[in-house]
Amino acid sequence: MNKYTIKYEFLNTLYNGYSIFFGSVFPVALIHLIRISALKDVPDSYKSEVVTTMFIGMAMLIPLASIFLSHAATYSNELDKNVPERILLFGFSEKDILLNKLVSNMIFLTLCVAIYLVGTVPFMDLKKPTLAAGALWLFGIYFLSGILMALAHGIATLIRKFGPTYGVTMALYFAMMILSGYMGISVSDLPKSLKWLSDLLPTTQLGNDYIDFWMGRPYNFGPLIQSMLFMSAVSVAILLIAFKVRGRKN
Repeated sequence: MNKYTIKYEFLNTLYNGYSIFFGSVFPVALIHLIRISALKDVPDSYKSEVVTTMFIGMAMLIPLASIFLSHAATYSNELDKNVPERILLFGFSEKDILLNKLVSNMIFLTLCVAIYLVGTVPFMDLKKPTLAAGALWLFGIYFLSGILMALAHGIATLIRKFGPTYGVTMALYFAMMILSGYMGISVSDLPKSLKWLSDLLPTTQLGNDYIDFWMGRPYNFGPLIQSMLFMSAVSVAILLIAFKVRGRKN
């Protein structure tokens, strides 16, 4: 891993135009549209807290789009064209490739988060978080992004074709969006058969009740930690299985 390989991976991600759009521009545009249209009937005394809740939740689109969908699409396209096999010939290992992509994607994530903050914070009446809540929220976004990247890498490695990989990750993307309450159906309105699955998603825990900790109110960290552990276990398991299956084929 060096500055040249990281630069290559970063530019490879940046040139994928839809990643920067759906990972930063789209969440900014969407939250402003919702804020203008959906807050007309909200009492003035509650508007600031409601907008803050929207701000916290809409940020979950950033790791889902800029990391999960973007990395799955980019890497599966490379696998489809046998690019990793050529890179391996130059002495790089699967671990080297993954680490380079991880670092470059974290840089790209930082760019998307910066665009999101610049496009929202100056124009919205947001409640200021406590220092601990703001720091944990940012850490949660980066940690979740690492989990989602491992999941995307594993799925792409298993399928090895751009079309099917993109279809699977897009289906998971919308499933997580729906279960986390970002597609017009709130988490409280989900049927009991799906509510337990929603509670296991970090996008649900970081985007809904987290407003309590943000505002300095009592907050139960148990569901958030449990969801992070669950997603980490699933992502690592899929990644290890993918490496093992690919190693046998090689």
